[in-house]
Amino acid sequence: VNLLFNGQGPSPGIVTRQLAALRATGASIARSDAFWEASEPRAAQDGHHTYDWAFDDHIAGALATAGLRWLPVLDYTAPWDQSIRGQDHSPPRSDSDYAAYAGAFAARYGSQGSFWRAHPDLPRLPVDTYEIWNEPDSAAFWTPEPSPAGYGALYAVARAAIDATDPAARVIIGGLTRLPSFLPALLAARPSLRGHIDGVGIHPYGPPEAALKRVRTARAALELLGLAGVPLYATEFGWTTRFPGAQDYVPGSQRPGYVLRTVAELGRRRCGLAAALLYTWYSPEQNPGETQQWYGISSPTGTPTADTAAFAAAIRASRGPVGAPSC
Repeated sequence: VNLLFNGQGPSPGIVTRQLAALRATGASIARSDAFWEASEPRAAQDGHHTYDWAFDDHIAGALATAGLRWLPVLDYTAPWDQSIRGQDHSPPRSDSDYAAYAGAFAARYGSQGSFWRAHPDLPRLPVDTYEIWNEPDSAAFWTPEPSPAGYGALYAVARAAIDATDPAARVIIGGLTRLPSFLPALLAARPSLRGHIDGVGIHPYGPPEAALKRVRTARAALELLGLAGVPLYATEFGWTTRFPGAQDYVPGSQRPGYVLRTVAELGRRRCGLAAALLYTWYSPEQNPGETQQWYGISSPTGTPTADTAAFAAAIRASRGPVGAPSC
């Protein structure tokens, strides 16, 4: 649901309507960015960090009101800590600054979070899973090039900081596009992470069969690494309806079938999936040439669509009887 909150976003009334419609499908969690730069726009002074939680409070409050639990992506680098100036997708110069932010975020929105004490009128739905970065195995999001060792160090200190304040929480590897190659390199660079990975995010984009194959491949890779008990989180997959030839394009008439088949199968199969999050619920549908604006399955006003009906049907189908097919 990141496009409901990032940038200008729609009006508060539209946000409320969209989230209510999402919850009505049977969805229970929603993924959205927790931008470090929004929460800590200025560098620490003499080791003292000062945070502005307005952006995050808005997300936490809106989701809780709708009965949705937030799966935050703790990203990216605040401008004052960028290792490449002007590149927020470059890793931080100081992993400890990022870890301090992660710990402070957990202290506010986690199981004992101050946000919930300050808002007793809200349904209490604390964050219980934290995603560290987004696609760290992609040069587009870990600039200038992926570094398993660099990301492993960042994950380790962030997990420790979160664990110190919210020990029951799960801290997961940020959604990977190349798990079978990146995760072995990550563990080779930082063997101490074994036993300290609570889950691994993956982004199995593609048509239904390709998406399911990517999930099966990811599960097989975890088993080969001795991580059979570590859950997978499919934190992004989806399709845009603009324009032919674009990556992840599918005609609008075909997308409901893609949504139904993929979501239902991911829920039913025994692949060790803890969550499956479609990208995306809402997108503004304003610029026909901008593919990102056409991934949303809801209409811009929140009225039902064939896609949202398929999504709700898929959630019902994924909760079928015991005896689901193997991964």
